[in-house]
Amino acid sequence: MTLDLQEVIADWNAEPGEISARLIVGRDGGELLQMFPEGRPDGKRHHGLPTVLDYVEHEARLGRVQVAEEDARELQRELYQMNYRRLASSSLVEDCLMHKDVDNARRHVERALRDIDGCLRRIDVIERCGRSGGVVLRPTLTFHRGRLRVQRAILDDRYEDAIDEALRGRCALEEVLEEMGYEEEQRRSDPGVVFLHALAQRLRREYGIDLTLTERLNAAVAEEDYALAAELREELKRRAATRPKARPENETNP
Repeated sequence: MTLDLQEVIADWNAEPGEISARLIVGRDGGELLQMFPEGRPDGKRHHGLPTVLDYVEHEARLGRVQVAEEDARELQRELYQMNYRRLASSSLVEDCLMHKDVDNARRHVERALRDIDGCLRRIDVIERCGRSGGVVLRPTLTFHRGRLRVQRAILDDRYEDAIDEALRGRCALEEVLEEMGYEEEQRRSDPGVVFLHALAQRLRREYGIDLTLTERLNAAVAEEDYALAAELREELKRRAATRPKARPENETNP
């Protein structure tokens, strides 16, 4: 029997030099995304556990805080795999939005965000091991996490939350850059910081929002108007209760 993939890839015009991905759903409903869409991208297990990170954290709980060199190298490889899948999921988000497929766009946003969180957790461990590989990804991942959280809020028609996410993402990125030794002027002129700030302002103009509920709460606290602050906190709680719940990171392959 000959396996011919031409019918699958014939109409896929991938641009050279660009990150591109395609999600294929089989007859059994299973998904193929050039790699496993959940858990460890290559589907392998590490010492019987779903991921290298799971193994390292398991060893730490047993009191073995020193990470073996072999495990550190494999964790770094796992980080790069997960980062590539994050790029692939982000590409699929744009493709879905272009075709006005909001439900799948939201699903791929959640996948990309889970992978970003997974990458950042791995970078933390790699740093503790004294290795530099992957650490340079932290600013990029922090920026894209902010941008994707904005996108998720917009997909859910939560425009005030989108502005808050843009501002939180900008602050988080500035903090990362400060930890890396960037001077204040360098931080303010960083393209990611500039983009997230401009995005928040654009959203204000598009949706007619001068101040978000969070900003009004912060202003009330600064002015010591505690009665108003209490009202605004209750409103924030009510809003939070109606938000869609994101699925937590699940690193076990189905």
